[in-house]
Amino acid sequence: MRRGRWRRVASDRGAAAVEFALVLPLLLLLVFGIIDFGRALNTQITLTEAAREGARLESVGQPAGTVITETQAAATGLNPVTVTITSNCPDGAGPTANAVVRANYNFSFITPVGAIAALFGGNLGGPIAMSATGVMPCET
Repeated sequence: MRRGRWRRVASDRGAAAVEFALVLPLLLLLVFGIIDFGRALNTQITLTEAAREGARLESVGQPAGTVITETQAAATGLNPVTVTITSNCPDGAGPTANAVVRANYNFSFITPVGAIAALFGGNLGGPIAMSATGVMPCET
């Protein structure tokens, strides 16, 4: 009886290796996706906060050079961030006008999830353009 049981376990040993080989790529794809999705979400939140900071500075009448420099500085860990002031606050504009600042960044994957998605027809191989817009009422 013991001998029959031993043969069954020995024959099942290869099945576990095959199952692991089939599941491992899916598991790695899931882990890589979680890592890069978290990074992308963090990047978008940072970019949004930087655009809001730029709009706040523009709304109180700071010069354009200062707004751009401070917006780029507020986007910690993101380089290069391009900043565009799409609507500024002239003197005496009041709260009926808005200061609008747009921040742009190209996000790149650090894991091979983009390359793996490209194998299946996805469009994640290259950098993804991310942007955020900050709008504040003028205070000048």
